[in-house]
Amino acid sequence: MRFRTLIVPLIAVPLLLLAGCVNKALPRVPEQLDAAAASPSLAGFDRVSWEAGRADLQQEFLDHIYGALPAPEPARILSHDVIEAQAFDGLGRIEQYTLDLSGSETHLVVILPNHGGAPFPTIILQMFCGNRTALGGRLDIAAPTTAYAPDCDTGLQGLPTRTIFGRYIMEPPLTEILSHGYAIALIYPGDFVPDDASGAAERLAALVPGQPSGAIGAWAWVYSRAVDVLDSDDRFDNARTAVWGHSRNGKAALLAGALDPRIDLVIAHQAGTGGTALTRTGVGEPVSAITEDYPHWFVPAYAAYASHPTDIPIDQHQLIALMAPRPLLIGGAWRDQWSDPQSSFRAAEGASSIYRLYGSAGLTQAGLGDFDPAADLAVAMRPGLHGVQPADWENFLAFLDAHFATH
Repeated sequence: MRFRTLIVPLIAVPLLLLAGCVNKALPRVPEQLDAAAASPSLAGFDRVSWEAGRADLQQEFLDHIYGALPAPEPARILSHDVIEAQAFDGLGRIEQYTLDLSGSETHLVVILPNHGGAPFPTIILQMFCGNRTALGGRLDIAAPTTAYAPDCDTGLQGLPTRTIFGRYIMEPPLTEILSHGYAIALIYPGDFVPDDASGAAERLAALVPGQPSGAIGAWAWVYSRAVDVLDSDDRFDNARTAVWGHSRNGKAALLAGALDPRIDLVIAHQAGTGGTALTRTGVGEPVSAITEDYPHWFVPAYAAYASHPTDIPIDQHQLIALMAPRPLLIGGAWRDQWSDPQSSFRAAEGASSIYRLYGSAGLTQAGLGDFDPAADLAVAMRPGLHGVQPADWENFLAFLDAHFATH
């Protein structure tokens, strides 16, 4: 009994810490798709008709799932400081911006390679625990400003969370990313809208008064504000800007790419329901569960489809198609059925016809296990459960290298 009383809190703490970043011990996802279940189709469009309807389709996603976004005012830079010019044994340079985002003080940390020549392709990452944790807890990096931020740097929370969700769940492999020639931009979306039902409701009501709004949409807006800053600095290549997100941040990354054409590549890892996975499927996390557990992520209109998800007039293959022809990598794991990798694959299949309108082959792989990093639409799987593991970053960097050609 003593063993059980000790182990349950250790498991519960990280699960609560990363609410929405699920880790369910489910059966292995079948590699082959059910031949009897058809993928959705967007056949019938030509390029002119697709582009004519883009704005209306974007608005449908906001109306039915994500909600109204904050006003598109650019980020205002309050300060810009060099933290360390020869970090990571001289491999990179760390700088920190303090930003005013519609009245919220938010910090953007950028890390530039000290090798190679500018402008650098850049990966913008939103992490669960903030920039300080992402850089190993160093105290010269600003801590999150929100009172709702989790304390990820203590052993009680940090070690179990890393053990369950992977070594890179809080800290990306910064040295490895720099060695591939990429600049890195880190921004904590919880400073703008907290991942808390009551805190988010209050903040969203102030940002978008009188309109239904959700945190996922607001966090997507934060990616675009990071792009504002990078595009104002000629050290960053504004033709090679990627956004990366895992789980709920993966949902926001995909939405940001679908709405903001300045984003050149998206990596949406285990984004699941409300992200890359189709809503009209009975597999994975249902709309009823995600909207009950995280009511602040989406608008009430999405929750209204909980008992009849097949009635929703749009689905995620159309959101993926709004990325066309820009590259999108969908990450998954063989035992993460809650994120429903099979329906994410089907969503990518359904979007491929729009990619082909632009001369891209879209999804080229035959099944979940046939990752093709050179394809504009790709699904990369690895063993295990929900989280961010070294194998994931091998896939991410292979995809980035194939499309951004840093070597």
